[in-house]
Amino acid sequence: MKILITGASGSIGSECLVQCLSNPIISTVVAFVRRDDLLKHPKLKCVIIKDFSQWPEDVLQSHANAVGMIWAMGSYKGSRAVDLEYPLAFMTAMARVLETQPTRPQFRYVHLGGMFTRQDQERKLWFLEYPRKIRGLAEAKVVEFADSHDSMWRTFVVRPGGVATEKMTGSRTVAAILGENWCVLIEELGAFMTYLTVDGEGENTVIENARIVRKGRELLELQKSS
Repeated sequence: MKILITGASGSIGSECLVQCLSNPIISTVVAFVRRDDLLKHPKLKCVIIKDFSQWPEDVLQSHANAVGMIWAMGSYKGSRAVDLEYPLAFMTAMARVLETQPTRPQFRYVHLGGMFTRQDQERKLWFLEYPRKIRGLAEAKVVEFADSHDSMWRTFVVRPGGVATEKMTGSRTVAAILGENWCVLIEELGAFMTYLTVDGEGENTVIENARIVRKGRELLELQKSS
């Protein structure tokens, strides 16, 4: 089984990468990157993409046998190109390739969104207005795309709240206090996003923090017992 990923050098993307590489069901992980500076692993193949708004057909054709994509690329301050145009460019280009394989299963696209994004572009927001709106618009657009290509495409939008990591001092304590509706451990999020790409059967299209936490914990427990 082959999985594609973007944003693998980021905090959340790198955790998704670790989860994919440790999953025995996954045989190959293809990371689309600007430069090949990721960890070395026999399962991992890095493909250089100089411009994420332009996806060469021959590159996508060579990976058309992938079951899905983890889209973990994003910006902190809000970027129309990175947060909206890049994922839509990939989806459009990949769909053209998949149209040549009408008998294959749906391609599973897992999009990293966020709890505090807003799809309503007219609503006034009091903090981080632009990044929250542009990412909310992207969430809406990737769902719309799947709806109009439902014979070949399945989209999952994960909307985590605060993501607690080992590097962020005290973040795990805060996560424990705030609970599953507001925070998720990064390994829970990575395990859950990997699971959606591999399977995701029965999951909603848009998935909020509590579900991510509960299923993520379950998946990590299964890893420990196997």
